[in-house]
Amino acid sequence: MSTPSALDSLGLREALVGVAERSAVPTHIVYELPEPLPEPVRAAAYFVVSEAVTNAAKHAEADEVLVRVTREGGQVEVTVRDDGLGGADPAGGGLTGLRGRVAALDGRLTVHSPPGGPTTITAELPCASSSPRTPPC
Repeated sequence: MSTPSALDSLGLREALVGVAERSAVPTHIVYELPEPLPEPVRAAAYFVVSEAVTNAAKHAEADEVLVRVTREGGQVEVTVRDDGLGGADPAGGGLTGLRGRVAALDGRLTVHSPPGGPTTITAELPCASSSPRTPPC
């Protein structure tokens, strides 16, 4: 999957605002990163949010989605929480693809989605690592 041009021209914050504006479910963005991110981290964060918001609209019957992007120590944390029905399958195609994208940066994706909801998807994307795959933030 190629990187959306909005990431290059607008940056992550504005690209996520665009995801929220296009969503069929009211989506609120809390963005707490003061500095720009390396392209692989920006792209992974964008795709996590885009896929999770799309899933909330298509499958969860959610009334609201909250996206939070923060820096916690040496990593960027992306959390997407919807108030829908829950029951998301962590082994489903979209979430498996996200897990692979996040793992390629030595990150971790967790899905908490009990029946009845809510669903919370969290990506922890390292910004400080000895791995050549993970650029510094």
